[in-house]
Amino acid sequence: MDTYIPNDTFDRLTVALAAIEPCAITGKREPDHMVQALVAAGIWPASVKPKKR
Repeated sequence: MDTYIPNDTFDRLTVALAAIEPCAITGKREPDHMVQALVAAGIWPASVKPKKR
């Protein structure tokens, strides 16, 4: 399924992902680094959205 996001969000995301430094121990980009990049780009999972009452 394709998901389309605004261009400015896409740009923030690509910049944030490109800035991730590999872990000094594993040499890999770890999942928590990806989460930090997404949050820095203002992209949040729907599960954190406040529920309507």
